[in-house]
Amino acid sequence: MNSVSLQPMLTSNAAGGFSVQSDGYIQGFALDDPAIRNELSMGSLLSTETLPMWGGVAIAEYLKAGNGNALGNDIGRASLLASITGFAVFNQAHAFINTPQSQVPTAGAGQSIPFYRLGSKARIAVACDPSLISLNGGLVTPQVSWDFNNSRLQPYVASTAQVSLTSITAAYDATTGLWTFAVVAAAATDVGAVGDAINISGVTGTGANLLNANQFVTAFTDNQHFSFQIAGGAATFTAGAQAGTLFVNQGIGALPVKVLSVDQGNSKIVVYDPVNNVANWNNQGSVAIIQL
Repeated sequence: MNSVSLQPMLTSNAAGGFSVQSDGYIQGFALDDPAIRNELSMGSLLSTETLPMWGGVAIAEYLKAGNGNALGNDIGRASLLASITGFAVFNQAHAFINTPQSQVPTAGAGQSIPFYRLGSKARIAVACDPSLISLNGGLVTPQVSWDFNNSRLQPYVASTAQVSLTSITAAYDATTGLWTFAVVAAAATDVGAVGDAINISGVTGTGANLLNANQFVTAFTDNQHFSFQIAGGAATFTAGAQAGTLFVNQGIGALPVKVLSVDQGNSKIVVYDPVNNVANWNNQGSVAIIQL
């Protein structure tokens, strides 16, 4: 029938407009606090970092090489509990870059990274395992751990040893300029999907300084077989099996923070796509407010 379908008495509402509660947070933002705001520090993202930086990530702070640190110390992703010195935030991250394809503001090597140090008392929203909702109603001092694979707060795990790798095999694609590193682990790892972060160590030989770092999984078969990619010319790495005593580092323990609140399923968290190097928001994520 050549007509317009019209229901003038139909009442509709925006999605979520009749939610029971509308509390929610955005990962990587520090809550306003006039007594703490002057604790915000700035640093520069290390040139050796293989990933962009965004708010809500556990960072390690390094003294800048040479004389002077006018732009602050060097900042990189923390890979072990012992190396965590603070958390990157979006507050005053005016130079972070976002695009229609990558809507989360991110920073590349050399850019300024705002962060709060452990002990600053800053309250920061970080992504968390949804199961932590069980902490609500309890003390603010539970033992929790930092999940280095997913950059989020997780239930407490006392320790996890390094997992030995049987091999890391490199192949170069001249068309894309990407090196693909196929990983075979000797035992099950915590890796569970594309996008998980891993920390590699023990590689020797050409390009070892770039390999022994945080990487993002770009292909996943199971928790013992996965791969990651790094951009570089044909001479950047050694093709074939990489030399060294190879490990995936998964060391965790008690993160020294207070958990002030947990919001399940109603907050914005960062989702990074390592294949296309873009970061976007998941609007139904879970977030914890931690006090450093």
